[in-house]
Amino acid sequence: MRRIYPILIIALALALLCSCADTGLFSGGSSSPSQAESASPTNITGEAVSPSPSQAPSAVDDEARFKLFRSFLSENYQQLSDAFYNGISGVGFIDLDIDGGVEMLVFDAGASAAMGVQFFDIVDGKVECVSANMEDVGKAFGAEHMSKVIVNANYFDDFRLMQDKASGEKFFIVQSGNGAADFSYSELVRFGNDGGVLTLESLMYKYDEYDVDSGVLVSGIRKIAGETAELDEYDAAYSSFFKGAEDLGYAAMGAFLWENSDFDAGLDGLLAMADKARMLYYANSYFIT
Repeated sequence: MRRIYPILIIALALALLCSCADTGLFSGGSSSPSQAESASPTNITGEAVSPSPSQAPSAVDDEARFKLFRSFLSENYQQLSDAFYNGISGVGFIDLDIDGGVEMLVFDAGASAAMGVQFFDIVDGKVECVSANMEDVGKAFGAEHMSKVIVNANYFDDFRLMQDKASGEKFFIVQSGNGAADFSYSELVRFGNDGGVLTLESLMYKYDEYDVDSGVLVSGIRKIAGETAELDEYDAAYSSFFKGAEDLGYAAMGAFLWENSDFDAGLDGLLAMADKARMLYYANSYFIT
């Protein structure tokens, strides 16, 4: 793991929170570490978009879903341990696609300035990974629904419930990001639903490279919906998106390894985290209508 300079950490944090305008060289440059290449996002320009019928909440037995997720963790513990070679650091539940049924989020130990997140949905009655920051997790538990979009985050409440001001549509986003001494990136990701399965869509992406010795910005890339954009285009699209959508203040919750002595590194600790995350979800339940 590369040493992170304090100034870089502060800069990365500010970038993730408010995507402040940058100075330097943008457009073009080398390819980024993100694998996100997706269809055009909705609501980037603030235009009204009718809610998709597939996103309407439905009667789903969350308790049955919790049991499936818990059984999955228990029955696949050894394979999970092998795939999460640095360990599992957190477990949480959020209805990210707003279809009435929770999905499971599993944080890995992370690297550089953020942790990676793995997303699990229930497809045809079975738990399936639909996005994985760690390649081995995707290979072990993913299938045809695996997204190319990955997420790095540090908190469950990084996942924000938004509402389009024009259409009234509700949806979740996350500001994914990471960095080290020589780079930083952030990516605005929107969650959706395709045929009952959770989807991830890259709305906007920024990547910067720095001189390791001086910390000076040397190059950068901006993308909107996977297409290279100029700095001013990116800033305008980012500003328009947040002017057209309201944060509803929903604070997602989950359990992290270091929060409780009962959350040891073994199977019992993993299941204890999942049980705690289930309780937190119900205690903080938010009914989306």
